[in-house]
Amino acid sequence: MAFSVLSQDNFRRHHYLREMTKCLIRRLNSPASPESSVGEQADSDERAWDVVVTLNEINDRHGTGPLIKRLYEGDSNVLAIRSRNHYGEQDFGAWDAMLPQQDKPRHQAFRDVIKLLLGRRIRNVLCVPYYADEIITALAIKEVFGAKLCAYIMDDQNVAVDAVPDPLMREFLEKCSLRFATHPELAGVYEQKYGLSFHILPAIVPAHLIRASAEEAEIPQPASRAALLGSFWDQSWFDRLCDILASCRYQVDWYGNNRSPWFRFPPEVLERAGITALGVISEDRLAEELRRYPFVIIPVGLLDANEHNKGVASLSLPGRILFALSVSHTPLLLVGSDKTCGARFVKHFGLGEVVPYDAGSVQAAMERLRDPERQARIRRNAARLAPHFSDAGVAQWMQKSIELGEPADQRFETVFVDYDRRLSF
Repeated sequence: MAFSVLSQDNFRRHHYLREMTKCLIRRLNSPASPESSVGEQADSDERAWDVVVTLNEINDRHGTGPLIKRLYEGDSNVLAIRSRNHYGEQDFGAWDAMLPQQDKPRHQAFRDVIKLLLGRRIRNVLCVPYYADEIITALAIKEVFGAKLCAYIMDDQNVAVDAVPDPLMREFLEKCSLRFATHPELAGVYEQKYGLSFHILPAIVPAHLIRASAEEAEIPQPASRAALLGSFWDQSWFDRLCDILASCRYQVDWYGNNRSPWFRFPPEVLERAGITALGVISEDRLAEELRRYPFVIIPVGLLDANEHNKGVASLSLPGRILFALSVSHTPLLLVGSDKTCGARFVKHFGLGEVVPYDAGSVQAAMERLRDPERQARIRRNAARLAPHFSDAGVAQWMQKSIELGEPADQRFETVFVDYDRRLSF
């Protein structure tokens, strides 16, 4: 691997500052070129900018996009840098750029960041790490521009799997003034491995969509139609779920990315399973649609020997779980291992059923979830929990927290005060 930690490259802070100065001199003495057009207006820019570093484009086609948008709502001074293009568009930030760092030596990666941000005054950088690329870019911004660095881990690529080398992850986390994870188990395994504190920042939900009163909900009809929510992160999840649904008596409306470049969703298989693929729709419309169903099906990992994406399967909490419980109070039917974070969440808060990929177990859970008393109890539990995941004021809370180097208040920690963070691998 070409990446190396700072001690191995032996680059010091003054070296990066000198490199930045050289680039600035060259820029001032030469006309703007297409490769530097991202920073066209930067030389005289005195504004303080926030930078968000992610793997993919920030848009509404995957979970990271809407969440990042909510965290920076109302902030017009945001620059977005990504490592890959997978989703076709970027609709966030005053400007954005793709900056892959694969196979670059550290000094070259830092020099590219300097060229990209030259002349900007950077206040904070929020990094959502998935691969080493995002971490290298975020470290460069912190070291060169003196920005405060905040980590926000949504998916694991270091504990359950080793996609990011331990020395690089340690350097990154130690240089962060604040570290967030989306849920307790993810925070817990990183705290245990690195001996550093992590705080909770869950997948918050738009305040205007949250239903706080259980009285608003009615058990929807017909009960023979259900919703399937979210994306598949392994082909086996889709294949097994379709086999199961083919033997059930339900028609299923799927709200999620059914055009993934990584997986196959054959129309004939969907038809046999009774699944109608409706794609990704607006969150406002999705909130209304989810209130029509007796339960929502959410596929999670199997955690068996054939699991291809162990980091996501074992340590992710699907954001759509929080969305569904908050906007509709609809009972949740998780299909997969009861050791996944999603399963632990549903069981802890009494939000539905968790069953394996087994037709008999799924059918029995569907029948149980149709019971009116069970419906009412689950919906009351969801109504009590929903306001805690509101995005009201979170953008301001986030900025204040980064400035303080700790959460501005304990609004999210209190939700999980009696939650067991411990996991073992």
